[in-house]
Amino acid sequence: MSDTPPASPATDTPGPSAAGEAPLLAFADCDLVGINNAMMLVLNRHNGNQQIMAPQVVEGLKTCSTFRPLAEHAAHLAATRPELKGQRETALSALENVLAGGMLLPARDILARLQQPAPSPRAATRVFIITCDRPASLQRLLESMLQAGNLSQHNALMVVDDSRDAANREANREAVVNFNLRSAKDMLYVGPQAQQALLDGLVARLPEHQSGIRFLVDAARWRDEPSYGRSRTLCLLFSVGYRAIMMDDDVLCQAIHSPLQDAGIGIGSGGLRKAAFYASQAELMRSGRPADFDPLSGHASLLGSSLGHCLHTLNNGPLAEAQLRDVNAALANVLCSDSPVLVTQCGSLGDPGTGNAHWGQYLGEDSVARLAAAPQGVAAALQDRLNWLGSSRPNIFKMPFMSQVTGLDNSRLLPPYFPAFRGEDALFGAMLVSMHPRSVALEYPWSVPHLPLEPRAFDLDAPVPAGGGIPLFARYLTERIDYHDALDPQQQLDALAQEALRTAARSDTTLVADYRAELARGHAEQLYILQNQYHGARQLGAPQWQAYLQRRIEEVQGFLSSAQSPAAMAGSPGDTAEAGALAGFRELARGFAAGMNAWVATREAASALVEELVDSGTLRPL
Repeated sequence: MSDTPPASPATDTPGPSAAGEAPLLAFADCDLVGINNAMMLVLNRHNGNQQIMAPQVVEGLKTCSTFRPLAEHAAHLAATRPELKGQRETALSALENVLAGGMLLPARDILARLQQPAPSPRAATRVFIITCDRPASLQRLLESMLQAGNLSQHNALMVVDDSRDAANREANREAVVNFNLRSAKDMLYVGPQAQQALLDGLVARLPEHQSGIRFLVDAARWRDEPSYGRSRTLCLLFSVGYRAIMMDDDVLCQAIHSPLQDAGIGIGSGGLRKAAFYASQAELMRSGRPADFDPLSGHASLLGSSLGHCLHTLNNGPLAEAQLRDVNAALANVLCSDSPVLVTQCGSLGDPGTGNAHWGQYLGEDSVARLAAAPQGVAAALQDRLNWLGSSRPNIFKMPFMSQVTGLDNSRLLPPYFPAFRGEDALFGAMLVSMHPRSVALEYPWSVPHLPLEPRAFDLDAPVPAGGGIPLFARYLTERIDYHDALDPQQQLDALAQEALRTAARSDTTLVADYRAELARGHAEQLYILQNQYHGARQLGAPQWQAYLQRRIEEVQGFLSSAQSPAAMAGSPGDTAEAGALAGFRELARGFAAGMNAWVATREAASALVEELVDSGTLRPL
């Protein structure tokens, strides 16, 4: 990824790091070409070097994927490779030969690439609250915003109302009116009238794209479905050219420092959010220290910045080589100082915001230990929504998801959300990284209180394995992202639309086979995670957690051992036959492809239309 000419083998061999520390190295970014049973050609993309190795050597090197000193890699190989029989010196000698051949990636090369660039101007921010039939929650959030600080620093504040009940819409409008009586910055109300005005204006200006526009934003099209993604797409259309900060309606506009704090910056560790568990609401709310900033200014602080500037700011200076220890080298090797921070996220205090009760299986060792020791027991700890889930230090990673307050740099071309059903955040993240493979996401080490007012019940007895749906397609796209792609974002979006059409054009037999294979890959990954957790639970001495995992393992094994049908996909009616489910999938895929094909023109038209709606007073809640 660097524009620097390839180094010679002599300069590829790093000397001692600062203060005499051993340099950090890893095996990464190499193409492997099998020649025969005894030889494999390894091509290093980082520096152009190549070397023929024995296949068993390559298999060992593939496990040296994080930055560590050479001696530690040698100890790892001696302990895990049967052919080495525990001989560290033999492993070290082999690694030294590989290093001399220029086949290992030095961490110092990554540091050189991540030097801080000059800060660049960033777009103004627009703040959005997404609400649906929860007027009491909206009123509580608006009240907390009045206490939060200087709302006038944002270009606009908007409530996007997707409520189905007319009385709730009226209550939401009144809440915005009352907010404006006390706020120095007025809140705009994007209710049914404003949404219809935007839709009518877009269709009038872009009649050739009518079907795609209606698929993405027409409320009537999705009246009977949970349309989380449609509301988020509206936020994008009302913020073209701005940085958008989206808030769920059941949070408080407060920033709380994470109750667990770790030093440094995590790079590539976004998938390992940490968790803590509390026995009461009072204990929960005492767990974190209030920040001296509000979450809106907190998100805006680094959203849209370059990675180099972001790292320098978070670290209060340049990174040291030691800070790359244990970082995945393949991920680090696709980062550059000008990689844009397109998404910012934060943690949750209270309800973890997960789709089901089985979120514990993805936690790291320290969080699992806290779960196993929870005084209310494992089941209650996962179900009672008295949790903290977030980052204990700033985390930089590639694949974003959705937190209860999320920042998006919409001054760049971002994809639309799939308008309905669950999993829209996973698909949006996969599409965003496909369009911007050099971009990164940042999760801050602070949280917002996420305290739903309505009763919610997690069902720990519900099956673990997912039945496909939107997350399955997101997985499919994620597996095919090429982080070295250099196409511009619009070309990448066009390619995603074509992929949706290509998939929809496959025969029923092929689609069913594709579905089963992709679902099985997901279940196999889930089984691997569960089995690793089970092994850890035995060592931890956590019988409740161990029993839970054993049941989940048996469930996933059952799914893997039987043929799965697309009729069970999430979003399909319970009585849908397989042919009907496939027909429904094709309709959705073609509709979303039409929306993607219309998206660039829709954004351009929306930019002017939104300003007309603001100037005309259509967004005033009067």
